[in-house]
Amino acid sequence: MRKLNVLLSGLKISIEHKYDYMWSFCKDYISSFDIPDIAVKFNETAILKEKASVPAAPIESCESLCIYRSIGEQLPHFDRFVFHGAAIEYGDNAYLFTAPSGTGKTTHINLWKKYLGDKVSIINGDKPIIRIGQYATVYGTPWAGKEGYQRNASAPIAAICIIKQGTINKISRLEKGDAVNHLMRQVYLPQDTIALSKTLALLGLVIENIPVYVLECDISKQAFETSFNEMTK
Repeated sequence: MRKLNVLLSGLKISIEHKYDYMWSFCKDYISSFDIPDIAVKFNETAILKEKASVPAAPIESCESLCIYRSIGEQLPHFDRFVFHGAAIEYGDNAYLFTAPSGTGKTTHINLWKKYLGDKVSIINGDKPIIRIGQYATVYGTPWAGKEGYQRNASAPIAAICIIKQGTINKISRLEKGDAVNHLMRQVYLPQDTIALSKTLALLGLVIENIPVYVLECDISKQAFETSFNEMTK
């Protein structure tokens, strides 16, 4: 087995792995330390199970997914959790866009890039980490979806937006109870009951302190303007 040390969301994580792919995959996050906060052990059974569920996936990718799942199980003990969404940075703040896979979150963050240019940068395109401290912060990770949009960066979260496809561009802010129902589906929920309880408490703090919107949109400039004007006001 090989061992790889990375720094994710400020945590020192030691990863025991088999395939060389992890080194290139995590190259922007490689670090050096003696004592890790989280240690991930090689689990061939989990990798083979992942491969059986998605036969077309390369075995190296299956290992990386199993590693991230193991990290996700332990993150809540450090006031963090994995979020399924795209995080962009604008004006020193982060804006998160989430939706079921294939609904258009990547398309929408590309609209922000198209119309704001270098004023916007993408922190992560698919699976960032959220940390709850003095405020909620989103961190980039190597697990960034098929486009690979990611940076080893972080920013405080200013707003979260749930994207739905539509023919009329409109945005509305959700009540906190409705926000819970929507965002619960986009958070990694650990198997361990203590970690699960902690994750739900952390998500509750996010919803308590950060506005959550629903955006119905197409792929036009007006779609960008609708989300931008409301979320950054």
